[in-house]
Amino acid sequence: MQYRPKRLYGGLALVAVMAAAGCAKGGSTADVAPAIAPSLAAHAVYERMVEAVGGRAVLEQYTSSHAFGEFSLPAQGIQGDVQVFTAAPNYFLLEVEIPGIGMVRSGYNGEVAWTLNPATGPMILEGNQLNQMRQQADFLGPLNVEAYVDSASVVEEAEFAGKMCQKVRVVTNWGEEYFEFYDVTTGLPAGSIRTQESPMGAMEATTVVSDYKDFGGVLGASRIVQSVMGMDQIITISAVEYETVDPTVFEIPAEIKAMMK
Repeated sequence: MQYRPKRLYGGLALVAVMAAAGCAKGGSTADVAPAIAPSLAAHAVYERMVEAVGGRAVLEQYTSSHAFGEFSLPAQGIQGDVQVFTAAPNYFLLEVEIPGIGMVRSGYNGEVAWTLNPATGPMILEGNQLNQMRQQADFLGPLNVEAYVDSASVVEEAEFAGKMCQKVRVVTNWGEEYFEFYDVTTGLPAGSIRTQESPMGAMEATTVVSDYKDFGGVLGASRIVQSVMGMDQIITISAVEYETVDPTVFEIPAEIKAMMK
């Protein structure tokens, strides 16, 4: 997997939050895409990030990935397994298995974004939810941000999650504004602050990424902590496989197809 920061603390968090919305009375999504922008300073931040995680050649060497991990809501005592499947150019599937609740799934097949939650039922994503899913599903996100971002600029150096970071203001081409943070020392992503649309409405999510490990030659954060409405959701990545994904995993579920008729 091109275990790119954007997919790591965006894609994984997306369905995990939806799972929480269905089983723990809370929820949002947080998706962050490092953005190359007109600002020379912002451009330098993202060029440095690409090199810090492994470089362009390494990011381009795979065409699909399958990551394994664990999802937990510590305050609620909830814990489950996470799997995320990705493939070029923009296929994505995230599965969260929650004991006592069932499987929560979310995906994108290049055209349709959807979720299946035992607590809330099937849903086709539209508007900002669709745009955010489309953005985070891009397999080469950090190398293709012009498709989603109108501008980005470094607004200041500030402390975030205990690290001095460059704070980057991002404006998407659908008019959304959010902030990303990059470690001044390493150049690696440290997290984001982003307001997301969810079935429960718009909510602000703060996402912190840490514990970087080598996944197939790419440095990726193995720990993602997302805070929404005072509730922490934690995802821990344990392993990643490459070039093993069956394309059929990205097929739209029958429940979603029925809604499209």
